[in-house]
Amino acid sequence: MSKKINIVGCEDCPSLGKSIFCSLKREILEEVSSQKGENLYKKGEIVFSEGFNPFGIHCVSKGRIKIYKLGDDGKDQIVRVAKVGDIIGYRSLISDEIYSASAEALEDSRTCFIPKNTFFELIKQENEFALKIMKVLSKDLRKAESQSMNIAQRTVKERLANALLSKRDIIEEKEGKELMSFTISRKDLADLIGCAPETLIRMLSQLKKEGVISLNKREVEILNHVKLYKLAHKYS
Repeated sequence: MSKKINIVGCEDCPSLGKSIFCSLKREILEEVSSQKGENLYKKGEIVFSEGFNPFGIHCVSKGRIKIYKLGDDGKDQIVRVAKVGDIIGYRSLISDEIYSASAEALEDSRTCFIPKNTFFELIKQENEFALKIMKVLSKDLRKAESQSMNIAQRTVKERLANALLSKRDIIEEKEGKELMSFTISRKDLADLIGCAPETLIRMLSQLKKEGVISLNKREVEILNHVKLYKLAHKYS
């Protein structure tokens, strides 16, 4: 279960600059702070589950959280990975529907929970905030459409290349631009690109054999950006 912690005011939150709340005036942020809650989630803990009713939104203030759906084959399909500053659960709240996906902490994480009434009041009264929500919805829809095309039209190898180039959600830079470290498990990466873990390992080995990347446990170094880019953008 999540653990409640001492609440940090929105106006003093280190992740404020990365969130959609950054444009709100200090007095508005203080009002939101008085109504929000904060929760800690250990790695693997569930933030919310598919099929349940939403009662507010979560803003990620620490860690990473995967949004996933359970496929017909019983396997998880990762829709996206939410990072610091991202909001989750808002689409179901806005459409007044049950959650269409589940959320699980990929690492020890913290979220700010903003109740439904507070969220909708912000949309009604703050035009710039409402516009930001529209932009986030549009961006997420575009990503979902792109991911659907990615899985339908591209091979696993091409999808993996695209994931490695879109590295912000799954890997972090180490010692410069070329050397990076996976921040999600191989299973989660396999779920993200829609393949079995065994297939992922085989494709990573192929890319390594072809001199595109080098591997060392959780670290990956891109050796041939041109070839990786061509693989990822074959259908662009």
